[in-house]
Amino acid sequence: MHNFFQFVIGGLGFGGIYAFAALGLVLIFKTSGVVNFAFGAMATVVTLTLWSLLNHAGLPFAAAWVLAMVIAMLIGGFTNGVLMRRIERSAVLVQIVLTLGLLILIEGLAGVLWGYGPKSIPQPLSGNPVNVASFLITPNDLFIIGLTVGVGLLLFVVFEWTRVGLAMRAIAADREVASLMGIRTNLYVTGSWALGTALSGIAAILVAPSLGLEPTMMDQVAVFAFAAAIVGGFGSLIGAVVGGFLIGVASNLIAAYVSTNLQLTLIFAVIVAVLYVRPDGLFGRQAVSRQ
Repeated sequence: MHNFFQFVIGGLGFGGIYAFAALGLVLIFKTSGVVNFAFGAMATVVTLTLWSLLNHAGLPFAAAWVLAMVIAMLIGGFTNGVLMRRIERSAVLVQIVLTLGLLILIEGLAGVLWGYGPKSIPQPLSGNPVNVASFLITPNDLFIIGLTVGVGLLLFVVFEWTRVGLAMRAIAADREVASLMGIRTNLYVTGSWALGTALSGIAAILVAPSLGLEPTMMDQVAVFAFAAAIVGGFGSLIGAVVGGFLIGVASNLIAAYVSTNLQLTLIFAVIVAVLYVRPDGLFGRQAVSRQ
């Protein structure tokens, strides 16, 4: 039983990473209604940029991280302002195809610019595992868990209890009506793309030391992030955090007790089960329309 709970705690670190990626997905979806399938590739470019800042510009890790977040927001803002805005009234299928095309394009360009060989960046915190209630957990995992919970709660407070959050919820409910009410919808949607890309970039920076930094690094992480968003409810920020931790723990238990080769298969089974039993996810809200 002790080993079981140790595996649960071990899964929380990766769960925080999946939660960050899911937060980026959900935030963009809540305001623009677009599922950004290219978020993993965009996050990888952010991390490769951080690697360049560390190894070529010689910046310290903290400064490189801050600058990488600025670049991430510029990438997200550019993607929406230049590309997505032109097709915002197009069919959902058109938007999906564009983001899938961006995924392939960005990964290809990243391979050309940075190469396909694995690179490494340091963990935000290093050190020996610490004993917490007779369980071992690394300082880096503690940092990831604390950062995930803190950012998730901050976003929830902003979204639910501030004027900015009220405007974003109005845009999510009905973009045209929000525009008629004087809300600068394009600004808020672009801002959500910028912040969502930064959140996904944090996920990539946190997972790179474990997986090895390469252009396709985030492909598998993206699947787990989608699973986290679906389990938590694709429109819920708190659901993204809870879903991320649940998927992280579940995947770690699958690897420990079943097989690492079956992680993706069984996670897809979880997605199918959740969609069948509760299509709106654990924290999702079913849309209600007046007749």
